[in-house]
Amino acid sequence: MKKYFYFLIVFTLIFSSCTEKINVKLPNSDKKIVIEGTIENGKYPVISITRTFPLFSSGNAANIADFFVMDAKVYVSNGSITDTLHLAIDSNSALGLVYKGNSILGASGQSYVLKVVQAGNIYSATTTIPSPIALDSVWWKAFPPEDSLGFAYAKLTDPIGLGNNYKWYAKRPNRDRRFLAPRGSTFDDKFIEGKSFELSYAKGKDATENAAPQANTTEDDGEHRYYYKKTDTIYIKFCSIDRQSKDFYNTFESAISSNGNPFASPVTILGNIDGGALGVWSGMGVTYDTIMPKP
Repeated sequence: MKKYFYFLIVFTLIFSSCTEKINVKLPNSDKKIVIEGTIENGKYPVISITRTFPLFSSGNAANIADFFVMDAKVYVSNGSITDTLHLAIDSNSALGLVYKGNSILGASGQSYVLKVVQAGNIYSATTTIPSPIALDSVWWKAFPPEDSLGFAYAKLTDPIGLGNNYKWYAKRPNRDRRFLAPRGSTFDDKFIEGKSFELSYAKGKDATENAAPQANTTEDDGEHRYYYKKTDTIYIKFCSIDRQSKDFYNTFESAISSNGNPFASPVTILGNIDGGALGVWSGMGVTYDTIMPKP
């Protein structure tokens, strides 16, 4: 027993003498400018400009002013008119603080150039509003075995000619603060060219709901979080978009879906902003529909 005790002491001393204090410095990447802008037919351009947070940032409320970019000069031109955008509060936007135009209304078939000047840097992009393509019909359908919970459905006839790209948004009035895009809401006509088909979508989730208590409430959690109720009124916003916008939204959604998955391949988000900023400038040809509640 004594021999074993001496051996244990020697073993401990040897390995404790090999212990080295290691100081790990967590990496911190440079902040980047993120620009997300849209111009729709019949509406003024809306642009949000933010900065990325470093991965290991505390991200608390004290540095929220570092998140929003409020000193940029933002311009949108249609080739004959240049609109100077100004900061505004917009409850229909994701973050609430945007740059908004008041001179140029979007028109289908028209191209628009975005220019952002900030801290001596110039960021630019060009987009075109495609002709809106309306849905043939929309309806709610129960998801068995449920009879009061289900999904939003629509029928779409894709025009002949490859190259059409689409994005679906939906909103419940008095329930959702803004139009929400569920997963899989962006698609092209690669496999549906010239065909009529049905599509269905679950209810979208508002990622900013913690900052907006009136948005998706706790009753939408649990088993109800993906479903619409048959008593819901559902506004549908269906958008025709260009290929660059489609690539951005698809890769952005893929990156969100793989976040936190150690086995997922890294996803490069494909933006269309020149000058070193992340993000997208997207023209949208929009049509609206309403699914009325069932008794």
